[in-house]
Amino acid sequence: MLFIASGAVLLFLALTWQKVSRPGKIFIAINIVMLVLFGGDGVDRAIVEQGFSRVILFSAFMIALVFLRVAAKRSLIISRCGNFLINQKPGKRYAVLSYGSCLLGAILSFGALNLMGQVIANGNTLEAAKGDSRIHLIRLQRMVLAMLRGFSTLPLSSPFSISMALVLSIIPALEWQSLIPLSLVFAIVLIGLGWIMDYRAYPPPKSGTGLIAGQRKNFQAVLAFIMIVLCLFGLSGGLSMYMGYGLPTSILLVSPLFGLVWFLIEGGLSGFGLKSVSMQFSQNLGQELNAMSSEVAVIGGASFTGSLVAAIIPADLVQSLTGSMGLEGFALAVFCALMVTGTSIVGVSPFVSVTILASTFANVAAFGLSPYVLALSLLIGWAMALNASPLTISTILIGRILDCRPRDITLVWNLRYSCVALSAVIAILYVFHLIYD
Repeated sequence: MLFIASGAVLLFLALTWQKVSRPGKIFIAINIVMLVLFGGDGVDRAIVEQGFSRVILFSAFMIALVFLRVAAKRSLIISRCGNFLINQKPGKRYAVLSYGSCLLGAILSFGALNLMGQVIANGNTLEAAKGDSRIHLIRLQRMVLAMLRGFSTLPLSSPFSISMALVLSIIPALEWQSLIPLSLVFAIVLIGLGWIMDYRAYPPPKSGTGLIAGQRKNFQAVLAFIMIVLCLFGLSGGLSMYMGYGLPTSILLVSPLFGLVWFLIEGGLSGFGLKSVSMQFSQNLGQELNAMSSEVAVIGGASFTGSLVAAIIPADLVQSLTGSMGLEGFALAVFCALMVTGTSIVGVSPFVSVTILASTFANVAAFGLSPYVLALSLLIGWAMALNASPLTISTILIGRILDCRPRDITLVWNLRYSCVALSAVIAILYVFHLIYD
């Protein structure tokens, strides 16, 4: 089955080669060169099979989540959630936007930024600010940062994120039941810290509280969406514990059927027949899958590269090198977090850096580090990369939708938060290091 699945992925990339982005093509070329150069020097068939197994796992994981994205994009519940998040009074808007972008992002991924960004663009006009350009800019800056900071916690908060699937798959000693509660601590701290900083900078006016008129139905949609997310996670977690699968495997098994049922139910409630709804789902699914060639190439290529790098570089050499640099124990964890964040600022995708670092240091016992502290450091680095780098997809997407420069968003508006947040999460990570190591 591994050979069949690997052949299918390679065939897909060959048929959609013109749509593959430049980074995806670069990764494929790097892997080919590495196989040729090191094929007779330590890279045996088992390593190649392991690399392809990761490619298949992450490709299948992304495709499974596409089923959810198709259902969510056409969902009236999601549309009302977006309206609820935006149409809040100023004192509540930041908190609701940050938590909301995290919640919606768990299912929609970058689609959450498209949805919320478009609603912000439509609602935050110069006319709405009564012609005051200063008020217009402040509102834009606060909503952009709330959305970015909330979305950036997905590597830590969402069991459906590719980052969580990556570390759980590469670091064998991890158990998702133990990792996710720990990572949620960091996500809550990051969102809470952002809200505190926004509150101190812009204290809310002393006005009445409560829902804005017309928001009750939208609030009910938020509750319904929370139940959908909890149901999906409950089914995936239950299957994982009952059948002994890893959480990523359980998610990719549950998500397609869950997304299809969700789409059919909402379509039926809207008055469409089963045949019409099924045809709509099939068409939308085909469009989404046809646009995934770059994602498969980049993520699959990076995971394959990580497998080869870990095999080519001798473990004793890595251990002696890190030891000579003083990178053992907690120092290694901090190094990994800073490397993921720092390299993202110059354009290295966190998926690439996390894959290579996780593969290189997967044997954590040799480096005096708990697997959970290593995993948390990588996830922290990924989350901070989304806050600090102007070259991530999320920042570029936000900038394009809301007509902002990505550099201004991350390196000007969000710079203070990034520095404070990074210091705070490293301090918390040290506490976990004392507990686990």
